[in-house]
Amino acid sequence: MPILIKSLLFTLCVISSASQAIELTLTTQHGFELKADYYQPQQAEQKAVLLLHQCNFNRTMYDDIGRELSSLGIHALSLDFRGFGESISEEFNRKKLRELPRNERRKAFSDIREYWPGDVQLAYDFLRNKVGDKGVIGVVGASCGGRQAKIVSESNAITAMSFFSSAMTNGEGAIETYKEKLSAMPTLFISAEQDVTYKFTQEGFTLNENNNTKFISYKGKMHGHPLLTLDSQLARTMAVWFDNVLVK
Repeated sequence: MPILIKSLLFTLCVISSASQAIELTLTTQHGFELKADYYQPQQAEQKAVLLLHQCNFNRTMYDDIGRELSSLGIHALSLDFRGFGESISEEFNRKKLRELPRNERRKAFSDIREYWPGDVQLAYDFLRNKVGDKGVIGVVGASCGGRQAKIVSESNAITAMSFFSSAMTNGEGAIETYKEKLSAMPTLFISAEQDVTYKFTQEGFTLNENNNTKFISYKGKMHGHPLLTLDSQLARTMAVWFDNVLVK
């Protein structure tokens, strides 16, 4: 079952000169420590973006995007999912799960994912505290992070979102739910033509009704983070798009 959020307890750590991010520890009600990078703008506006990584990476995939967002006055938070990056424990550790037999590994990974919506909610609450009730928040979900972006957007005041190499319309009832709850929201869709997510990215773009929605496609089959290397301007493009659409 997802965790219940009690408070926004966090610890500020050292600012990394490489990422220009403040390392945070977000502590759940039951004491689990989630690691995150907070990109704090020098001249902050009431705007924020939550960054959710893909499942073969961690929060550092958003270093460039986080810096670009903060340079535009936007608060940005990149979260390590429970079991990934530095959000690990003896019980929750993706690397250890990979050593299990296949059936056990699937169940163990499924069990970890049950916590993610509550963990992501804690990260959202951190940003909401930064921008206040009148502020606006967007979310990016890469690959498996797209599902978590969709979940947090369905239950919170999210103003804009991006599905980054994410098949968010895949699965039973997913298309109908997207049409009903999210298709009016400005959305940035990103995918490569030979990537498995491309079909669903096209479908989501077609279903979306907002005039500020944009679809960026690439040749080849790169998935998620490598596209940021392929296109050195993509991080800036994403940040500027959010800056333009994060309005009341």
